[in-house]
Amino acid sequence: MDVHKDFCTASAVCTPRDISTGSVLYWGGMGELADLEYAKHINSSVTHEVRTGTLEFMANEVEAQTYLFYDPIGDAVECSFRFNPLHDMESLWWIATWTLYYHPDQKGSRPSSEQITELYQLFPGRLDSASRRDAFLTPLDYGVLPASFQRAGRLVNYMRREIKGAYTESEEELPPLYSNPLKRLQSTFTDHLTSIVADSTDIRIFSPNAKRQQEDPPSDTREAKQPKRDDSREPSNVGHQ
Repeated sequence: MDVHKDFCTASAVCTPRDISTGSVLYWGGMGELADLEYAKHINSSVTHEVRTGTLEFMANEVEAQTYLFYDPIGDAVECSFRFNPLHDMESLWWIATWTLYYHPDQKGSRPSSEQITELYQLFPGRLDSASRRDAFLTPLDYGVLPASFQRAGRLVNYMRREIKGAYTESEEELPPLYSNPLKRLQSTFTDHLTSIVADSTDIRIFSPNAKRQQEDPPSDTREAKQPKRDDSREPSNVGHQ
């Protein structure tokens, strides 16, 4: 929750542009954002010329380098793609989604095969993946999660729907007018993350049994990870911690 409040404050002046599990720290009983090497002033006129961020948590529009929710009536408007705070909000959503789908709720166990399959649809580990984009655009199957995670899954799915609505509203014309949709989205995130935290006081999450998961992969579509991405550099392969 503190991370979300921290972002809401920061988003008034800048966009971090690389929110991931690696940039969220727990310190002194609070969550903090770190690793701000890609942060940019919100009023910067510089276009977003390269993909930046951590692949698993990168907004779909940043990955595609185009506005995906712009549906022009009449002649389309030419507009260079620019990062905006809605993309950081989507990154927060990807973190919440990964937390639910990556972890089991029992020590020494691993997620069900159905949960792992859904995880790999959401996080295929490669750029320009249709499965990742399609997974974001369609309702989450939170029924595959452990029973103790499913209420949080339902709320995270609602947050996904609200992000889509914010994109659609902001891109009725270009460049996107995201200010009002962003305020409503921040309020929605605050409400639902507060509910998730309140409902999760007795829930524990564990790292999956990696050895068993490697022995029994659920899909032949899994590819090597490329978490941190800047097209001006060589990609690196880094796994989840």
